Amino acid sequence: MDYINSIIHQENKNGTNLGVWPLTSSVDWCESNYAISPYIAEFWNSISSIAMILIGEIGSRLNSCERTPLYIAFRLISLVGVGSFLFHATLTYYMQALDEVPMVWCALTLLRPLFEINYGRQGPWLTAMLTSVAITLSLLVTIVRGGAQFVAFQISFSFLEAFTIYLMTRIYNRMKSNHPAIKTLFRRGLTTYLFAILIWLTDLQFCEYLNGGERSLLPFNPQLHAAWHALASFGLYLLVVFTVYAWWAWKGENVKLEMGLSGLLPFVVKIHQNDQDQSANSKLVKTE
Repeated sequence: MDYINSIIHQENKNGTNLGVWPLTSSVDWCESNYAISPYIAEFWNSISSIAMILIGEIGSRLNSCERTPLYIAFRLISLVGVGSFLFHATLTYYMQALDEVPMVWCALTLLRPLFEINYGRQGPWLTAMLTSVAITLSLLVTIVRGGAQFVAFQISFSFLEAFTIYLMTRIYNRMKSNHPAIKTLFRRGLTTYLFAILIWLTDLQFCEYLNGGERSLLPFNPQLHAAWHALASFGLYLLVVFTVYAWWAWKGENVKLEMGLSGLLPFVVKIHQNDQDQSANSKLVKTE
């Protein structure tokens, strides 16, 4: 437990300054506290959280996923971004919960369509099980305090991440031949997300060598946790879009990938029957 506390609370390593918020969270990241503003504990970690808000809002609007669990997943990503901003801005216990609880909800929301794509339509038992897990983990995050809370959350969420990636990999291996559009989505999304996790671990484990302090190998802090926010947001976006595509393909719908925001972000569009008829007629006119 001494080792856990040494990597979790790093206020003595960060050059912590005084600010308006009391430090009550179970973790204090590598960025120096209140270095830029007395009102924002971790400035760059807070600002980079906006990436999650944008990704969630853009994803829910660009992709054809209305009235599906995937629309809810995109909106929960936005909520994670809001919670992350408030958590890093204050480093308080309740704002930490506002960051971590939506992360659990988002992962469990994704699991339902992924489970059904893999194993077929399920009965009410799946909803009941996922709801029970959501309640249990939410209570765990909000009731347990200190280093035990940090470890319990990371173990629980890591299991959800691993199971989600496992289900996505099964779908990818089954669909990649008939749906080549998903290849780039899955490979790039998974690679980006795993690289983001590596950056997160590096920032957590080697803070004293990367924070610009006396023992640091660098004369500045590269703000790796902020980089984790940006990269994880992009990787997660691609993986959710992959799931949207697989969801509609599994349901027998015709879908296609298009590029939005000047070619920066792919999104899924359902092809309606009228669109197919118009496309067929245009081809017929050209051949005549």
